[in-house]
Amino acid sequence: MQLMPYSEITYAALRAQLADRQEDTSNIYWSDAENGLYLQEALRTWQSLTHCWRDRMTFQATQNFEWYDLTQQEGTLIPYTQTDSDLISVMLYHLLEPQLNGSGQYVGTDMFTLADFTAAMQRRRDQFLLETGMITGRSVINLPGPPVNRVSLVDTIIDVRRVAFVSPSGFYTTLWKTDEWRASAFKALWEASPQNPPSNYSTAGVPPITLKIIPPPSGSGAAEIITVSIGAPLNPSAGVLLGIPDDFVWVLKFGAMADLLNREGQSKDVQRAQYCQSRWEEGVEIARVTTSVINAYLNEVATFPTSIHSLSTYRPGWQNQTGAPDTVASMSWNLIALSNVPDGNGPYSVSLEVAENAPVPEADGDEVQVSSEDMDAIIDYAQHLAAFKQGGKEFMDTVPLYQNFIRLATVRNERLKGAIPFYDRLSSSSTEQEKQAPRRIETAAK
Repeated sequence: MQLMPYSEITYAALRAQLADRQEDTSNIYWSDAENGLYLQEALRTWQSLTHCWRDRMTFQATQNFEWYDLTQQEGTLIPYTQTDSDLISVMLYHLLEPQLNGSGQYVGTDMFTLADFTAAMQRRRDQFLLETGMITGRSVINLPGPPVNRVSLVDTIIDVRRVAFVSPSGFYTTLWKTDEWRASAFKALWEASPQNPPSNYSTAGVPPITLKIIPPPSGSGAAEIITVSIGAPLNPSAGVLLGIPDDFVWVLKFGAMADLLNREGQSKDVQRAQYCQSRWEEGVEIARVTTSVINAYLNEVATFPTSIHSLSTYRPGWQNQTGAPDTVASMSWNLIALSNVPDGNGPYSVSLEVAENAPVPEADGDEVQVSSEDMDAIIDYAQHLAAFKQGGKEFMDTVPLYQNFIRLATVRNERLKGAIPFYDRLSSSSTEQEKQAPRRIETAAK
């Protein structure tokens, strides 16, 4: 049962406080529902910055299955709940457009169309997935067999993060990332020397969404691939899950609005477009270093979470070893693996202390789970969000409220670091994989 430690203010009272700040207690310019959305976004943004809400989730391991998407487990604390229709609602408020009607149709001005909103959200959602690499998934594809060593991938794949060769008998061999130059330097004529299992893969000298297996397999087999992929097609009229962490949906919102406000035409607003783009860039950088798993327990015995890269390095062939799991390894924000692979002698429980989704109030009587010293920061930021639709000087005059929000989030993080001796280790398990097997190597500015 989730504990609710704070009982200082209800959701209805907090909305009333925001309306009072706006000098709009009758909700003439900002509706009560609109203010609620801004407060909910403020809470989610606060969690993305501070990870102040943490709790334990527990699920049962599945026999002979090593990979687990944490967003899909029973009892998960980090489910996807935000949809494109949720996101477009707050965007419409920001842009002074009416909400979609009861049939999910856009009934606003001719500055925008529903297709404009949908395309902007989908474009920025997929760009978020690309830039952060937070969300990964597993699939298995059959290899073409000798002498072919090129493998075509589906066009929804953005990036390949890990590859393992699977023999016809089900034996796994990790394939390490390389390139053709390195392969030729260490083994001349490798293309004419097929072997099973192969040892490497490359994406260097091949067309997009193609893998090259090095050296070519000498027999049949399959490839297990861990990938970053684009999300599901969006349809705000129906409501499609965005497929990114709830607490980072604000990043997608600002990215989409940057696109909408930077187009030529009636909607062009350079100042607010630049603001939105800066918030997008801020959010992407935060997401790249965001972790989910803090601590791990297997059958209530503590274990140090590690990365898939470390597990594959120090326990070669770990996917072939069954037994009682003793290791939890993170691949990304959402994907972990267990080693040993659970056998039939369970049940085996997996308990993870995670940075959970922000506890967002919905009913009027829900108690807002924020301490009194942080409450002003939440209201400050919600007021700043609400002022966006005013534009111009009135909006820019609220920027100090946003700056105060960031400052107090920084103070909270500094307090956490002071109170937790090994804070850096506890807060980095989901990002160790990226450090050890980087997706991006940034070029230093000249």
